[in-house]
Amino acid sequence: MTETVVTIEDAARRLPDLIESVRAKGESALIVKSGLPLARIVPARLQNHRVDELLAFLHRWRVEHPDPDEQFAEVIEDSRKAIRPPHDPWA
Repeated sequence: MTETVVTIEDAARRLPDLIESVRAKGESALIVKSGLPLARIVPARLQNHRVDELLAFLHRWRVEHPDPDEQFAEVIEDSRKAIRPPHDPWA
């Protein structure tokens, strides 16, 4: 992935254009001050892509592992029983 390097001053002057460029090209922008990196603007992944990736993974998993894993189910159940609510210092 390529990356555009811009000074903080330039980024401040053209932030809307910089963000649109990051979104359109799918490439990050590194913001620097005096040659030192300060921040990076990266394209946001769309929520739908995550859902699609998760569904594809789950489908592959079911194909590769058609039988239920009882030991795994027991570990999950034990972990659920072990979870306690966080300590409330105000209670």
